[in-house]
Amino acid sequence: MHVSFRDLLAGLAAIATLALAAPVQAEKVGAYHIMPTPEYKALTGRDGVAAAGKMNYYGGAVFGNVKVISVIWGGNVNPVTVAGIPDFTTALVNSTYVDQMSQYHTFRKAVGGQRGTRQMIKRGTYLDQVQITPANGSNNLLDADVQVELAHQISIGTLPPQDKNTLYMVYFPLSVSITLDNLQSCRDFGAYHFAVNDTQPDANNLFYAVEPDCGYSFSTITYIASHEFAEAVTDNIPTPGSNPAYPQAWNDAAGYEIGDKCSGSGTLVAGAKSWTVTQVYLNSKSSCSTGNYTSP
Repeated sequence: MHVSFRDLLAGLAAIATLALAAPVQAEKVGAYHIMPTPEYKALTGRDGVAAAGKMNYYGGAVFGNVKVISVIWGGNVNPVTVAGIPDFTTALVNSTYVDQMSQYHTFRKAVGGQRGTRQMIKRGTYLDQVQITPANGSNNLLDADVQVELAHQISIGTLPPQDKNTLYMVYFPLSVSITLDNLQSCRDFGAYHFAVNDTQPDANNLFYAVEPDCGYSFSTITYIASHEFAEAVTDNIPTPGSNPAYPQAWNDAAGYEIGDKCSGSGTLVAGAKSWTVTQVYLNSKSSCSTGNYTSP
């Protein structure tokens, strides 16, 4: 969501050789559930990295034991992504990276006085990677088309059914463009997470992250994916704008989520393999996380 791609590229200069295109976020009552670039900051004056203040709890749900499914959108997704995402996600959900988010439990009252959802964030499970054959074969998709396609693939049994802990992380081919709130992937945003019902709690809600292929290196892809993962876990109905309120979960007073306030990176290690991940804001430190992470 609100990470500075300029800072990201500076930190990943050795591994991310492609200059990212410039995301800009539109004002949908200030809908900030995308990953913008410096042009967005220049346009809006919003800079998550510079935002001050701790994360507040607004009464919404988190993922207590997240279950991630990586969804491969058709047969033309980059084979490096297809091959690499399962091991990365397996390590991510079962790691010290998740452990640090346990402080964002919901056994507390919300800022607005609502009773918390009484969830503790614990390590999760990687269920599977599923390649779908989209019923919608267009290369120009709206966010609504993604929602409809996921629901269809669940209804025909290709994808496991949704529940309150399931997150579908969808990876697209280079040829597919996604539009959200009149913003276009790779021109205006690098990724986002969202919920089909973003206005109220819903036992049948569907939570997902859109991960377009913009020609990034795999290290940048895992950085972006970990950013959306961390924010979905701690705020699975994403922030509607600069004035967060129920049913959002953890945001600062300006509507930034835990990944938005941090531009640094760390390394997630599992055995002989390693991946680049984003750092996140921790109330316990009053600053961003630092260091590296291990799995299991």
